[in-house]
Amino acid sequence: MKRWIALATTALAAGTLQAVGGSAPTVRVSNPELLAALQNPEAALQAARTPLAFDNGESARNCREYAALLPKSRPVESERNFEIRSEYLLCDALQLVGGKPFAAEKAGVAVRQARTLHDRLDLRTFPSSLRNRADAKRHTIKTVLPGAPQAEGTAVAVETPDQRFRLEVVATVDPGKGRKPEWIVWVSDESKTGTYRGYSTLVVQPPANKSGAYTAADTSRP
Repeated sequence: MKRWIALATTALAAGTLQAVGGSAPTVRVSNPELLAALQNPEAALQAARTPLAFDNGESARNCREYAALLPKSRPVESERNFEIRSEYLLCDALQLVGGKPFAAEKAGVAVRQARTLHDRLDLRTFPSSLRNRADAKRHTIKTVLPGAPQAEGTAVAVETPDQRFRLEVVATVDPGKGRKPEWIVWVSDESKTGTYRGYSTLVVQPPANKSGAYTAADTSRP
């Protein structure tokens, strides 16, 4: 997955992603907004968004500017910027899969994937408010965050009196050549009692064996 992530980080600036070996991966898209954006990518890249401040003093106002700024700067860590960041999740996914062969995912597949991530995604492998609560024995949403998961279209969410944590599988990338598909996942991590809001786009790697944990990396981080 590290090789894939390195290529994905480059893709955020270049607008392209190639699988290991140089061939284009096949993408199955389950999020309607992403599917519509892929059908008209130029319009999606230039669509106006709320300005997102970066720590070099510049701001992104659309997906194209966001992709150009990410390799050289980081979004400012402020309450308002964290909230705005949710508007740019589409930009992450669009740049990861833009220009590749794609098709709509079959109904129900992403829902099952999201429920699998609720049960088996290792929270220690990516930044979130739950990571510091995880340990060697308890490191999945199922074991760390109490509450029954609720299906929401192609997503699964857990709500407690203090928090709402949501995972949505927006696309599946099949690199081919016998390699296991990887999932592009949007994370929404919101406090109900404080000001914390966390939004990120993950690339999730399935485990090597049936009983293993899924691991993830935040594509917007170096």
